[in-house]
This record gives sequence, structure tokens and C-alpha cells, in this order.
Amino acid sequence: MGRALVLACLGLAIPRAVMAAPRTSKVTIETDPPGAKVYFGVKEDGEVCTTPCTVDAPIGETPIIVEADNRRSIIENLIVPKKTARPMKVRYKLEPAIGALVVEGGDGATIKIDEVEAGRAPGRIEGLFAGAHHVVLERGGKPIYDDFLEIEAGHDATVTAAARSGEPAPAPRRQVDEPAITNREPVAEAPVRRRPPVVALGVAMDVGFRQFTYRNNKTPTTQRDDSEGGQLLGGPTVELWPATLLHLGILPGLALYGRFELGLNSQDVVVTDSRTGMKLPTSLSTKWSSLEVSLHQRWTIGATATIEVGAGYTQDRYQFKGIDADVAIVPDASYKAVRIGGRAALLLGAFEPYVTLENRLVLSGGVLDKRYTLGTSVNGLRATLGAAIPFGRLALRVEGGLTRYAWTFKPDTPDPTQADGATDAIETVTFVLCYAR
Repeated sequence: MGRALVLACLGLAIPRAVMAAPRTSKVTIETDPPGAKVYFGVKEDGEVCTTPCTVDAPIGETPIIVEADNRRSIIENLIVPKKTARPMKVRYKLEPAIGALVVEGGDGATIKIDEVEAGRAPGRIEGLFAGAHHVVLERGGKPIYDDFLEIEAGHDATVTAAARSGEPAPAPRRQVDEPAITNREPVAEAPVRRRPPVVALGVAMDVGFRQFTYRNNKTPTTQRDDSEGGQLLGGPTVELWPATLLHLGILPGLALYGRFELGLNSQDVVVTDSRTGMKLPTSLSTKWSSLEVSLHQRWTIGATATIEVGAGYTQDRYQFKGIDADVAIVPDASYKAVRIGGRAALLLGAFEPYVTLENRLVLSGGVLDKRYTLGTSVNGLRATLGAAIPFGRLALRVEGGLTRYAWTFKPDTPDPTQADGATDAIETVTFVLCYAR
């Protein structure tokens, strides 16, 4: 798994929604001052326009975000009626996002904010834009306080400096006093809840490496180990959120997922002569494919993590094309299995690293399963490490995975020359690109 996980760590779950375009109506959006950015729904969907502008807005109720530098963001619902006598116009006034700094103590120390002198301590500095500011208090050319302080719009932030030179200043103390903007009540800017997705469409690409090894194998010429590298698979993915699609209002994290991939680079198979060590050609070429249909439920924990559980059906084919005699000596397998597993992810802004672990309950192993008349048993495990990151309406997911199948063989007669088991390890690096709207 090492090779796949290292590659995955260089890459970047979770797919975003794609849905049919809703009915729209023309809406003119103006702001005071102009030049504000407008978003519908969530900012990850991309900027709609810069004011003043006229856009096609969905009919009904849609979350709208209006923001500009050094101004309070406006987050509310835009309600567009089905019928209007004339084009709809909305106007927003963006209040300055400013606060104040109160310095207690300091005994005449020079106050510097972002390297600019702003007065003497103690004192109050008005009109600071909201955000982080570098605050320094100097006395006699030496700093008695030096830290970064977050200024909140409409509030005072207070720091207390040492009364005498040489005394350590206490840690910054933030308190909410009377609003610095007296003509308007302070507004708590709660984050907009992400709209539940409806459907996501993507394209997947896998790079696979297989290592099949027999256990206690006394006849390597007829039970050949197999090693394959750089196999490419590609195909579509689709994810559907039925509860959101049907407006049920329950289980918004329930999703149906489907994926189908075909081999893109069939490779010729050569074997090594056990006596001479020479590479010998065969009639064989590789034939890989992969299918998954599953249902999973995801829960968000606060705004920092997600947990997901799911189950479904998978079929991974690691097969060969060629004459029957050659196919009979290589590990031609088709794993039909029920997958049961879970996933945990962190929400680090737009970046979403995750880890998954699942059990594969193998129903059939394909051609290899039928070579031993008294039967075989096989079970599998899969683990992945990856990350997802959105780019507006696109989302990229990259992960490294290891799938391991353990075989036990039961030959029809006791035969010490036949292997009694095997291990099939498949490492993959997966890239998925999704389009979201």
C-alpha cells in the first residue's frame, strides 16, 4: 500500500451536486457601495456577478451572499416570485466592517497598529477594519506588548499593557463593549448552511498494481504467481441523494453511488522460465474492469468532520485473454463481493482529507474459484487514504488504496504439489473529477 498511499498524499470525497437548471427570473442587484460580489447558495458554487448586475435568479427562495472588502457581508434569502409585473430589483447597503481597539495601561507607551503609529496608551482607536491586526506597544524603544489581535465588526477589542517597563504584559483580553457603530445593531453573521446535494457526475481514473502470490506452491510452472503494474482503468461515476431529490426533509446525507470502469491499456503477459530465467512470450494479455453500486449515509460533526457508513456490491475483474492452456496457469480472478465499510474525514476549509476501511464478503472468485473441485474460500479487505478539494463547480478527489484478498484452496485429492492458498494484493491510485452545479 506504501506506493499508492504516498502518491495519494500528493493528490487532493467529496463530490458536489449537479442538478437540472431550475426556472429563473431576471433580477437586478445593486449595492451601496457598488463592486460587491454576489453568490447564490454557497460560495463554492462560484461568483454569480459583481454589482450592479442583472442575473437569472431561481424562482422561489434562494440563499444569497453579498460581500465586499472591509464591509459587513449580507447573508439572507432572496425570494423571487413566479410572476412579476416588471423585472425585480433588489438593493443592499453594505455597512463598514469596522471596530475599535481599547488599550488599558501602558503609561504613555506608543501604540502601533500594523506598523503605523496610532497614538499613546492608554487610549481608544476607532475605525479599524475587521480582521487580524498587528498591535505593538513600545516604551523607550522597547516593546512591552506585541501580538496579533482580531478586531470584530461593531465591537471593541481590549488589551492590557504592563504599567511599568520590564513587566510582562498580560495576555490580550477581548471583551464586547458598546458597539462601535451606533446607528445599527450588531448582526451575528452565522454561516450559511450548505445546501444538500442532489446528483453528482464524475469521471474516474485508476492506476493499478497487482501482486498475486501462491502459498506453499510446489508447481510454479502450472500455478504461476502474477505481477502487473501500471494498469489503467477509467469510466463514469454518479452519486444521487434521493431524500433531497424528493424533498423528504430527512436523511439528507443518504446517497446512492455507482461506478463503472474498463481497462484502458491491455498489456501483454510474459513468463519467466524457472530453469533458465529467460522471459518467454505467451498468448495472454490483461483484461481488467471494475463495478460498484452502493448506498451510504454521511453525518457531519459540527463543522470539522464527517463520518460515513455504507454497504453495496462490487465486482473487480483481474482477468486474462488468450488460449485456454495459457489462461489455466495464471490467476484469472473475478471478485464478486458485498462491501461493508466506513469513512472518516476532516473538514479543513475546502480541503477534506479522509480515510476509509471496508470488508469484502466475497461471493465468487471467478475462474480461479473453479479450479479446485472441493471448493475454495476467499475474503477481502480494502483501505484507502485520500483527500478532496473543490474548485468552484468542480471537485477533485485523489486517493491511494490497498485491496487484499486471502485465498484458501481445497484440491479434489490430497496433493503436496498444489498450493494450499494465495494472497492477491492490488494497489491503486484513484483520480475522480466531478462537475457540480
